[in-house]
Amino acid sequence: MKRIRYPVILILLLTAAFAAEDELQFSVERFTLDNGLTFLVVERHTAPVFSGYICVGAGSAYERIGDIGTAHLLEHMMSKGSRLIGTTDYEAEAELMVKEDSVWAKIDQARRATRRIRLGEPNKLDAHLKYIEKLEAVLDSLTATSSQYVIQNEFDMLYTRNGAASFNALTRYDFTSYYVSLPSNRIELWFAMESDRLKNLVLREFFPERDVVSEERRLSVENKSNSKLFEQLIGTAFIAHPYQIYWEWQSEINNLTRDDLMRFHDMYYTPQNLTVAVVGDVRLQQVKKLAQDYFGVIPRRPDPNPIYTVELEQTGERRVELLYEANPAVFISYHKVAYDHPDDPVFQVIERLIGQGRTSRLYKSLVLDQQICLDISVDVFPGNFLGDPHASAFNIYAYPMNGTTTQELEQAIYAELDKLKTDPVGDKELQKIKNSIDAAFIWEAYSNMGLARILAFSQNLTHNWEYLKTFRNSMKAVSAEDIMRVADHYFTGTNRTVATLIPANSGGGTR
Repeated sequence: MKRIRYPVILILLLTAAFAAEDELQFSVERFTLDNGLTFLVVERHTAPVFSGYICVGAGSAYERIGDIGTAHLLEHMMSKGSRLIGTTDYEAEAELMVKEDSVWAKIDQARRATRRIRLGEPNKLDAHLKYIEKLEAVLDSLTATSSQYVIQNEFDMLYTRNGAASFNALTRYDFTSYYVSLPSNRIELWFAMESDRLKNLVLREFFPERDVVSEERRLSVENKSNSKLFEQLIGTAFIAHPYQIYWEWQSEINNLTRDDLMRFHDMYYTPQNLTVAVVGDVRLQQVKKLAQDYFGVIPRRPDPNPIYTVELEQTGERRVELLYEANPAVFISYHKVAYDHPDDPVFQVIERLIGQGRTSRLYKSLVLDQQICLDISVDVFPGNFLGDPHASAFNIYAYPMNGTTTQELEQAIYAELDKLKTDPVGDKELQKIKNSIDAAFIWEAYSNMGLARILAFSQNLTHNWEYLKTFRNSMKAVSAEDIMRVADHYFTGTNRTVATLIPANSGGGTR
């Protein structure tokens, strides 16, 4: 990857934006509407553009068993428009959607009866299966008829025609985000469109979009060895907490209903569970007025259900193997703490110290010096920018060189981790890591979208955007002794889960 060399003067200017004594030198105005929706506003008048970022305090970890995939599918459906956008005749479309749901309910009921009929009334099975086929044909016909009223991608087109950039959405485990950048003179358009899809969501083209999300599972997991191995790793490391499900199951996605999505929407897309950040060439008083006019009318609903489940302490090493037609790999996971634990900043320093980039310890030792590894990296899962709201996982991903077994590579990794426990990190190396973390933070905050993102996440995670200051200062306070203590406490065999990919052509006999 080509390295970008930024002019020294630009770096100095950016650094100056974050003055001494760790004070963030941008003015954030926060206000909360009567319904509980919090807005964060930063005026930046350097260019006639702004970024709007909406952060919902719920993601796939908040799905319930039986409805896995609701958060992801809902995120897709949020771009389908509303009663005003995306349709030529909402009333006619709505009638057809009711009929679609009625037919799907019959299909679902008939499918669930198939096992009973197969066992108890086998002579009726053929007729029963043909009945299901006829229902499926009726559903396809209704869906095709309904699509005649749909204006495809109108939500996207409206933004595009008005100069939008970075228009997208993202579902993570603890948050779902909707964001876009627009010219400043289109700010009321943004307020109108975003509030409209929150207030008047229409789950049009539901069944075709459900198929799209189901197909994403096949493309993103079933056909990728790394994803399959990671799924085994996380599913083995977590046995209680909902972080255990890496990607929604097709068997559940394929049976979701509009009612399932609306229950999730009504539970978690509440005003008090949303944070909206607006950064750029805007005026605070205008934003306040538009916020009240467009978002203030959304009714407050009961507080959403929290996640009470806490992952139990692991008391012994866990191992899982995946037989797959791919090159061998070994993934290692250690349980770690949530964002508000004093050890979390230490993990963030260790992550960059041992596994981020070609200058990291693991890469230099195992790839460059010992040449027993093709590639190696480290991350935190789920890995939110400021830390995770629940105890998460510290993961190492390694790919052995030909002639090196996964067992040999494992032992080499553990040897490097053991050094952290006994050998203090030098002042120069530690300061370099801290500078790198802080530089990433500064660059993120330099753009309107980057600043909007970290403000919205900080507010939603901690209920106080000023946690950003705590985040920066806690990184700077990490010492060599902290690293040794944390490594000694967490990087143990009893806290470890190992997933090994065994090439299918090896027959599974060796590792």
